[in-house]
Amino acid sequence: MQDKMYRNTGTVQNDSAYAQDDMSHVTERAMTIGANLKRFRAIRGLTQEQVWEASGLSKSSYTSYEAGRSVPSADKVVAMAKVLGVTTDELLLDAEELSVSQDMAPILRRFDALPQGIREQAKIALKGVLFGYEQEALR
Repeated sequence: MQDKMYRNTGTVQNDSAYAQDDMSHVTERAMTIGANLKRFRAIRGLTQEQVWEASGLSKSSYTSYEAGRSVPSADKVVAMAKVLGVTTDELLLDAEELSVSQDMAPILRRFDALPQGIREQAKIALKGVLFGYEQEALR
């Protein structure tokens, strides 16, 4: 058996030795990140080179992320988000994942209006209720 050495480059390659038969979730995430990078870069009026240099990335890494061929590691996402002036969620998620359903928006506004101490208690209570429903759904 031949030993293989792998180097951690801070990315997940879609064609890596770790790839499974179904890498659709990784490919979809890479495509989402790529589209978001392009969109926010265009909004800010930045070139690819400006983003990769300010983020401390190599040209090949950044262009691979923007083309949706690989997924950046967490530290790379943070660096690019800072340069683009967005949150990491805005880079990683598509618009549907970022939105709150219309029926939940008023509930979340009410939650946010609670005093901090009560909000912490409410958060604990909500986690308990959700856990109970999740356990019930597993049965």
